[in-house]
Amino acid sequence: MDLTVFIREEGAGYWSEISELPGCFASGRDLTDLREALGEAIGLYLWDQPVSLENSELRVGTSTIAVRPPHAQQP
Repeated sequence: MDLTVFIREEGAGYWSEISELPGCFASGRDLTDLREALGEAIGLYLWDQPVSLENSELRVGTSTIAVRPPHAQQP
């Protein structure tokens, strides 16, 4: 599943919202922190479990990220 993430820089951190998931948003001190927060927010919104987004590239503006169910990420 591909999701569209809108990322804004606010003060000393970042804030994001996911277009396809109304009410799903995350914030972080830096983009690494934001990626972890997004993984938790998206996973809890969709599957009641955090997901890993470690291979996703995030930047200010609009990013597209690929998300898989938690069980699909384990070898």
